Amino acid sequence: MQKIRVIIAEDECLIAEGLRAMLEAQGFEVAGIFETGTELVEQFEPGMADILFMDIYLGQKTSGIEAAEEIKKISDIPVIYITKNEDEYLKTRAINETNAVHYITKPFNKREISVAIEFALKSLRANKFNRLNADSPGTQDTDTIFLKNGLGYKRILVSDIMLLQADRSYCKFTFKEGKDQLFTENLSYFEDKFKFSKELVRIHRSYIVNINFIERVHENRLWVKGIEIPIGRTYKPILSKRFKFV
Repeated sequence: MQKIRVIIAEDECLIAEGLRAMLEAQGFEVAGIFETGTELVEQFEPGMADILFMDIYLGQKTSGIEAAEEIKKISDIPVIYITKNEDEYLKTRAINETNAVHYITKPFNKREISVAIEFALKSLRANKFNRLNADSPGTQDTDTIFLKNGLGYKRILVSDIMLLQADRSYCKFTFKEGKDQLFTENLSYFEDKFKFSKELVRIHRSYIVNINFIERVHENRLWVKGIEIPIGRTYKPILSKRFKFV
C-alpha cells in the first residue's frame, strides 16, 4: 500500500525535523521540507504530496497563507497550519481563504498531529468521492444537497439554506426555519461544494449567503432576515453583478 506523502513548510529547523520524525513514526512519507513560501510555490507540483503542513510565518518574511493561496490555484491539497497562540486573526483568515482543514499550535505533540492528519485524510476521501461523482454519467440535482445527519445523510433543499458562517475551523449552517447546524469542514470546503448553486454567494471571508434572503444592502453591509452581515471588499464586485442597483 502506497504511503501518504506529506510536505512540511517550516523555517525553524528543529520544529521541522521534529515534525518529520513524528510523521515518519506514524508511517507517513515526508516528500520535502521548505523554509520559505517562495521556495515552496516555485517547486510545488500537483501530485507532489497528499498533505501539506504549513507554518503561517515562513523564512525571508514570506507568508504561509499567501503561499497556500497560490498552491490552491493548482491543487486541492489539504493544508494543516502550524501557528502560535497569538495568531488568532491569521488562523481565521487561513482557514477561510485556503484549503485549510485544521491547525496545530506550537508546541504540538503526537496526539495533535494524529488529529490533524485525520482531518486531512477525511478531506482527501471527500475529494476523491467528489471526483468520482463528477466523472459519473447522469444529471446532477442542482436543487438539493445531502448533508451529514447523525450516521447518515439528510436531503436538504438549497433554497432552505439561509447562510453559512465560518466558525474557526468549522462551518455553521443557518436554515430558514431558524435552526443551526455545525460541520467540521470549513467555509471554503462548502464554497467549493456549492459551486453548482446560483443562490449561494460568498460575500465575506466568513460568510456565504442565500441571495433570496437578502432584505437590504447598505454600503459594506447587508441584512439576511434581520441578521447584519459585513460585505468584504474583494467580494463587492460579485454582489454588484448579481443585483441591479438604481
